[in-house]
Amino acid sequence: MPGGRTKMATALARLGVRLLMRPLEVGSDVAVGDAADAIVLLGAPLNPDGTLPAATAERARAALTLWRQGKAPVICAVGGHCPPGNDDTAIEREGVSRWLRAEGVPESALRVDRVSRSTRGNADRAAHLLLPEGRRRVWLVTQRFHMRRALLLFRRAGFDAIPFRIEAGLFDDNPRWALRRVVQEYGSWALLAVRAATARAGVLDPIASRR
Repeated sequence: MPGGRTKMATALARLGVRLLMRPLEVGSDVAVGDAADAIVLLGAPLNPDGTLPAATAERARAALTLWRQGKAPVICAVGGHCPPGNDDTAIEREGVSRWLRAEGVPESALRVDRVSRSTRGNADRAAHLLLPEGRRRVWLVTQRFHMRRALLLFRRAGFDAIPFRIEAGLFDDNPRWALRRVVQEYGSWALLAVRAATARAGVLDPIASRR
């Protein structure tokens, strides 16, 4: 029965996510009420028509909520791009900052990067935008599967980064989507390990060298 197979696939995906997420989980000894210098909204895909895909919308809403609660005076939106072929669209030029402005965040409270296309790039560009302003303590906003690697890279970039994990939501509502993201995250960790090994060996990073 098709409905039964779908339920079984969903249940197996949920189990796979639960098992694979264990090494990726991070905790926080920081109270959500604590203040920071900025909120960093990590990049996620954008639709060329200006709407936000579900995962991107989750991050944007979480960052907006933190800002409205006064947890930091500035939102730094890094990365997040439309599919190839949409370079000249308004949403590609402005990114998620367009949505944030529509929700009432003033231009003076936004720092926007439209260059980076990876988490490592997000960290480097955030450092370029925020550290010269003395904004070192930052809330990182992303989904659970992504947080451990994001924390590592942002701390390496010079931030006192604290996690604001998006709980439940899409991650629980769509376990097959979550399983794909978690598996991809393991691939990103493998790439990070390869880069670290090549750096120790003094070998040029072949991916970075093409950028």
